[in-house]
Amino acid sequence: MVLKISRYSPWCVIGLSTKSIFYSMAYLRVKSIRDQKYLYLVKSVWDSKKKTSKQSIIKYLGIESGVSISDIPENFRDSEKIIDYFMNQKYFQPTVQNEIIKKLQKDLLLSFKNGDYIEANSLLGSYKKIYGFESFLNDVLIPLIEEIESLGYSKKIDLGTQTTCYNAVQDLMNLILENNHSQLKTKKILICVPYGEQHTLGTKVLESQLSSTGNTVYNLSPFTPISLIMESIEYNNPDCIFVSITLDENILSAKRMIQKINDKYAIPIIIGGQAVKNASENWNASIGQNLSITKILKLIQSKKSEIIQTI
Repeated sequence: MVLKISRYSPWCVIGLSTKSIFYSMAYLRVKSIRDQKYLYLVKSVWDSKKKTSKQSIIKYLGIESGVSISDIPENFRDSEKIIDYFMNQKYFQPTVQNEIIKKLQKDLLLSFKNGDYIEANSLLGSYKKIYGFESFLNDVLIPLIEEIESLGYSKKIDLGTQTTCYNAVQDLMNLILENNHSQLKTKKILICVPYGEQHTLGTKVLESQLSSTGNTVYNLSPFTPISLIMESIEYNNPDCIFVSITLDENILSAKRMIQKINDKYAIPIIIGGQAVKNASENWNASIGQNLSITKILKLIQSKKSEIIQTI
């Protein structure tokens, strides 16, 4: 549950909410017992009789090496002292991050199965504080979407559960996009799919990635005719165009669309999607493997039109 305190609430004193006060008092304490370190979430409490502060345990967290920021109760995660602790260098070691990713994916999958995108957003917030939003998408969410797809193919989850998961991911992406709406924009990017594509989950993830780095993104809906795509390009004048292809049978349609765009506009085009990964098609394109958003944005700086295949 997310704790929200209105700015008009009587709980606020001189512009400082009790939530902020709790944050400032909360910190982590390490206790060593027989060469093993244990972690506690504690806070300072004023003792009026002794006129001094004393330490009060909020929660026992467990063995220090196994604790991540997601184990901290949500209403204490924004404490500067707690964030500083988790910014310790050990949390950037690959083995530690991999363990955190596995636990986070397990928790996210449970949230998605329950259709609880609010809880998923809370888990995102905890991870993002340490590793950043791009790492959440590339290292956590995208592999998890692929895992959900694999679980569906192998009949380990039923179609209803799979659909609930996909809908929760969509809702999470929409929530992220709403939160990013007011950010300063830097580039204009258009995302489209060839006529016949119905899947939008991949384009939603991509839209979220690009928006989070401060770009204006025009994500056209499926079944948008090529004539309207061309009109959108003419009107919005994007710096780059992304074409997502999920199904193999839409590859030829995508090629025709890309050719029409290239014939009229000198705009970089980046293609991707499941069909591109599986295809051995010759796109007459330079190939960029595992492109990060940072690398993609550098490619957008190109003045000439080129197609970049992402696989």
